[in-house]
Formats: sequence, C-alpha cells, structure tokens
Amino acid sequence: MRNVAVITTVRHNVGDDFVREGVAHVLQRALPGMSLSYELIHKHAPASVRHGLEGIRRTRVSSWVDAALPLWATSDRVLEADLVIQSGAPVYWCHDGITHCADNEWYGPLVKRRLSGRDIPFLNLGAGTCQRYHSDGSEFIACEKDTRYARELYARSLVTTLRDKLAKRIFERLGLEAPVIPCPSIFARDSLGIQPRKPEYVVLNYMRAGGHYTFGQDIDPQRWEREFRRFYAALRQREQCILACHNSAELEEARGLDPGAELFYSEDYGEYLRLYAGAKWGVVNRVHAAFGIASFGRPAFCIGTDSRARMVEELGLRCAFVTETSADALSREVDELVRLVPSYAEQMLGIRAKAMSDYVRALQPLIERWDLASDSRRARIA
Repeated sequence: MRNVAVITTVRHNVGDDFVREGVAHVLQRALPGMSLSYELIHKHAPASVRHGLEGIRRTRVSSWVDAALPLWATSDRVLEADLVIQSGAPVYWCHDGITHCADNEWYGPLVKRRLSGRDIPFLNLGAGTCQRYHSDGSEFIACEKDTRYARELYARSLVTTLRDKLAKRIFERLGLEAPVIPCPSIFARDSLGIQPRKPEYVVLNYMRAGGHYTFGQDIDPQRWEREFRRFYAALRQREQCILACHNSAELEEARGLDPGAELFYSEDYGEYLRLYAGAKWGVVNRVHAAFGIASFGRPAFCIGTDSRARMVEELGLRCAFVTETSADALSREVDELVRLVPSYAEQMLGIRAKAMSDYVRALQPLIERWDLASDSRRARIA
C-alpha cells in the first residue's frame, strides 16, 4: 500500500472532485495492481494537511496555524505520503500586477516547506491557466515573480501535465516542456463506475456574469442574465431542461431565473455525474459541467469569462466569451450541438483513449521510479 496525498479542495468545488476522481483512475491504469490510499488536503486551508486540524477552514487562520506549528508537532499527510499530487486546477495566473499565482496558499506550506530536502515525488497534473478569456499569456511572461514561481514549481515536479493551450504557450516562452492532455475529469465517471444512460433531457448551467471573475473585462452581468433568460425561455418550449447548480449560490440564481424551473443541486458530487449521464447535450458556464457531460459522449457548449472555458477545445468542443454571445447565438450553437450528437460518442472514445495513453506516457518517470515499468506495459488503455 502506498499513501498518496492530494492537494485539492474538500467539500468546496464539484469540478475539483471530478478532477480528483479522474486522477485516481489515471493512476490506477498507469500502476496496475498497486494499492493506493488517498489523503485529501484542502488547499485553501493549509492546516488541513495536519491530522486533527481539518476543521480550520478559513484560509488566513489555517495558514497562520500551520506556519506557527513545527512540522514534528502533529502527524502530517504530506510527510507520511509516498506521493504528493497537485490535482488539476488553475496554477498559472497573473492579473495587473495585483494578484499572482506565486502567492497561492498551498505551494509554500505544502510543497516548498514540506518537500524540500525530502525524497517524496511530486506530480503537477492537469495544471491550467486562469487569465482573461483572450489572453495570449504575455502579461504572465512579463511578471518576473510569477515566471520565477512557474519555473520553480516545474523544477520541483517529477511530472507536469497541462490542460489548456494557453498554459502550453506560457511554458514554451519560458523554455519549459510539458504535454497538453485533456483534464483528468473526463475519467471521473470511470473511477465512480457510472455508465451512460439513455439521453432524455438537456442540461443547462448558469452563473451570474458567466463565471467566477471578470478580471477587468467589460462584462455586464445584467446583459448576460437577459440573454440567458431569453435563450432558456425559448428552449424550454421544446426540450426538457434541467438547470444544474454546482453550489448554493447558483441554486438561488437559477430560482431567480424561473421559480418553476427543474433544478438540480446535491451535496454528493457523484450525483452530478449521474445527472450528466442522461443528458442529450449541455449549454453551461461551468467548464467541468461540460467535461462531465462530454465524458459520456454527449457534446456541450461552454460560455465563460476566462481562459479556463477554453479547456473544452481539447475535447473538440466550442466555447465563447460571455460578452460575445447572445440568445440568438446560443440557439445557433444548439443547432451545432444537435448536429454533433450522432458522431460525438465515437469521437469522445478516441479522445479518452488518447488522453489515457498520454497520461500513462507522462507518468513514466514515476513508474520507473517505483520500478513498475514492466507492469505498466500491461496497462489497458481506455
């Protein structure tokens, strides 16, 4: 049995849950026959790395408590691990010289403090960007603080994989090399053993302003609400529509759109995948709703505010910047989704097979380190 410490979120973000399950499935396929035990660390609360301090959820308090305690004072998920993984998230961002990925709350305490001088392998899997939607990465490259962090994180990682082309562009300009592979979340359904069901309904997802952040872009939340309302009102006349809400704020927003809407909200992230298993197609703001739907061979269209939305391009899907879409444009995208439905299941099978093969190939340094090269060749690629 080998212990794996996963830097993720806990009871916080459905998308992070999908990614983490996908990572577990990838490791299972890359390391056949090996027993792995997982310990989860809530990255926004660094003290959660210590057994018994998981309840301290506020970032500043948790960071202070962890920094104040010597490493020997408590049992520790990272120090007890045989492997540490950063599980698919925005890792590279820089905005107006104000917010920096180098200042994130997890790297210093969980990786730099704990892994320096220790022979514990660290994997940075599914790392992505979170820049303005149309960014070319130049603002990141211009920031010495964040480029220094990106290089340092890369040097500390036994394996790095990227989930979007903007991250690849940034890496190339920094002289770094890592493959772009679709986010591991496409394998969450496999980890949980959830199979596709007969497609019966359309899944929609609405976020105020179209995403988490505006990043100084000219985004009008009221305009997006008007356009989405108009699109939804027309669509529900001919399709059964379910509004999937990934958190309680989205649930309230969806109720405001239509008090009589068919809504879905759950504390169990697996239930979202079971919902997506029966979707015909989707139109969503949440990029991991798109990935969840697509994992079952059903297409989705993603509307977003930052570079994360463009991850769906790795799945052969389309996306749009929220200010550049409208109710009429969304209706045209629906026509495209309907056209794509008959062929997308087969297309997705190929994407998933290649992605798994690419992940197994990327993980060769870990496989060789653990002397499992001969076993890895027998791994079945799904």
